[in-house]
Order: sequence, then structure tokens, then C-alpha cells
Amino acid sequence: MKWPVSLLPLGLLAIFASAAPIVERQLDLYELQISCPANKKVDGRFLALKNNTLGIFDGDDISPVKVYTVDSEKEGCSELHTYPVGIVDHSIGLIGPPNLLTLVDMMNPHTVKPGDGNIAQWDTFQLNDGKLTNNAEGQWLAFPSGRDTWKVKWTDGK
Repeated sequence: MKWPVSLLPLGLLAIFASAAPIVERQLDLYELQISCPANKKVDGRFLALKNNTLGIFDGDDISPVKVYTVDSEKEGCSELHTYPVGIVDHSIGLIGPPNLLTLVDMMNPHTVKPGDGNIAQWDTFQLNDGKLTNNAEGQWLAFPSGRDTWKVKWTDGK
């Protein structure tokens, strides 16, 4: 009879420990807005997520995607994870051939394998003075994709 008695205090401790409140950290959330005065069709619009596609969409039912930063293992860089946080980790990332990467929503970015000749980056963003860039030299581009929809890409100009 000593066996059940010695487990009883351990069981009570586990019940009390699991009922303790968890303190959540406050997240700084960002919405990503396009600044391109030369193109009035995209200037001032927000990036949104529609049917698992990240881009600029027309319509009142489209809400801007919300992201929060997580420090990257790469010096001076951040990861941009989407909010609300779910069971599956979603992050904003770049994927494609090295000199023209498409901005996408990545599920479990650490496991992404982009395929032959392509690369995937989710941990190379820099947020400075309210501007989002990639750690490599380059610039953002927006390509029309039909019915006032735009795909956003990063190019190194090569």
C-alpha cells in the first residue's frame, strides 16, 4: 500500500501546477502598407492574405495581414510571423529564384524545401524607420495579377 500513497502528493502537485495562470507577452503587431507614389494603384494599400495567397487585393472584405517580429539567428534580421497565432506556425517569407523572390505565406518555414535552383528566406527581414527590407541589396516590386490584384516580389536587380 505504500505505492499509491507516495504518488498522491505528486498527483496533487501536478494538478496545482497545471492550473497556474500563464503570463502572455505583449506582441507588437504590424500591418504592411505599400508606399509607391509613382503607382497610385498600389500606393497606400495593405498586404493581405486571401486563400493562402499573400498580395494586394481589391475588395472590402479583405483585411490586412497582421505580423509580429521574432529575432532571427541572422545578425540584425527578423522573422515576420502572422497573427493570430495558430497551431501551425505561419511566417511571411520569400521564395523563388535568387534574383526575383515572391513574398508568400509560409507554413512551418523552418521545414520549407524550395526545390531546384530556388531559395527560401523567412529570417532575413529588416524593419528600420518604419520600412521593411530584406538583408540583401535590392528593392520591392509589385506585379499585376488580374482584377486589381498584385503580387509582391523582392529583386536584387541582377
